[in-house]
Amino acid sequence: MNAEDWLQEKLPGLIPLQKTDTSTRAWRTESLFVKFFPFALQERAAVEAEISSAGLHPNIIPSLLMTGCDNGIVLAYSWVSGTALGTTEAREKFYALPEPEKWAALHTIFSVCTAISEAGWILVDLYEGNIIYDFENKQLWCFDWDLCVKSESYILEKDRNWGSSRLMAPEEFVRGDRIDVRTNVFNLGRIAQLALGKTDDALTRATDPDPEKRFPSIRELLLARS
Repeated sequence: MNAEDWLQEKLPGLIPLQKTDTSTRAWRTESLFVKFFPFALQERAAVEAEISSAGLHPNIIPSLLMTGCDNGIVLAYSWVSGTALGTTEAREKFYALPEPEKWAALHTIFSVCTAISEAGWILVDLYEGNIIYDFENKQLWCFDWDLCVKSESYILEKDRNWGSSRLMAPEEFVRGDRIDVRTNVFNLGRIAQLALGKTDDALTRATDPDPEKRFPSIRELLLARS
């Protein structure tokens, strides 16, 4: 039985969700978000499950279940209220918030990423689509970690890394360059600069083109901007 048939049997009322990454599929019910990985992407499913079930931070949406079906692996999560910030419209609404509210949200994002980084992971494809913001309740959630790499660093083996070019560090466009936590410092610095509509000394340092001039950890960026 394929994933959709299996899920429809187990979870009546399943609603398909549109995704920009068509290599995986997703659905929702009134209480769950469900994501399907084909067997070819089972390593990504395992990464997603490990990070989302580890209790690293209260603002990471936790996975509740990982199971197999005939054609792949299914992960289920609690459904949370809010808007994913991956679209231009959603980002503009977020950017229009009062600065104290935006900075509180950014502080949470930095804190989540600090926890994942300190658990030994490099964040890959980090962008606003990893963020859900509940505008009514001022609540933020982070999710979608399947491309992360458990390592202190890795060498980029293609001409362009995963990610949004608006947020990517220079080394993410050069085959053979090293990707590490300083790359993530750049990504987060750019997210903050765009959200705040300005920069400051900490964010300027975070987004320096030279990785060696950036903060050596996300925690140091968090502390510098707290």
